[in-house]
Amino acid sequence: MGGGGGGESTTRQNIPDELRPLASAYADKAISLSNQGFTPYTGDRFADLSPAQQQGIDAITQRATQGSQTINNAEAALNQNIQGGQTNPYLDQMVGKAQDSVRSQFNTGAVNSGSFGNSGLQEQFQKGLGDVATSMYGQAYDQDKQRQMQSIGMAQQFGNQAYQDAGQLLNAGQLQQDQAQQQKDFNYEQFQEQQNLPYKQLAAMGGAFSGAPGQSSTTSSTGGGK
Repeated sequence: MGGGGGGESTTRQNIPDELRPLASAYADKAISLSNQGFTPYTGDRFADLSPAQQQGIDAITQRATQGSQTINNAEAALNQNIQGGQTNPYLDQMVGKAQDSVRSQFNTGAVNSGSFGNSGLQEQFQKGLGDVATSMYGQAYDQDKQRQMQSIGMAQQFGNQAYQDAGQLLNAGQLQQDQAQQQKDFNYEQFQEQQNLPYKQLAAMGGAFSGAPGQSSTTSSTGGGK
């Protein structure tokens, strides 16, 4: 009495004849891509500082470390005020002329009154000379210090203008750097597209085998023994 054994079946996908060259090319391309090594990007990825940015940075550095001529002049004037200021020869001449006028009036009055040598008149004369000097020097001092303090207050505004100018240079330079960076980003994207192109082509080639017209499958089976 004989018994039947279990059989095996095999299904084979049949590629249409017209696609066989493509299948061979697909296999070759896939093998080639799998053997490819890493290809680094050799271009610049990041834009350097633009000339305007560098000028702005240099201007800020110089302003911060060396100050501005306006600020330096204001500081010198302030230090001079603290140390007592300096003599004004023109003011000295004006005070001298005013005192000469007082002296002339005193002499004329003393001659007319015959009071030369009067200690009371001499005291008034000396006081008059002192009052003239005090008044003129004091008024000039107040005016001069007021002008100087106003100038010192304004010096900070002028001194900060250097920072504002440098900031505008940085802004203009940023636009230049951004434009340069966009170009470098574009170049890098082009490189990536170039690197990915073979894989896109491989995917397109493989898509031709999915549901291709004329594609068929064959199933074969082996029967069991007796």
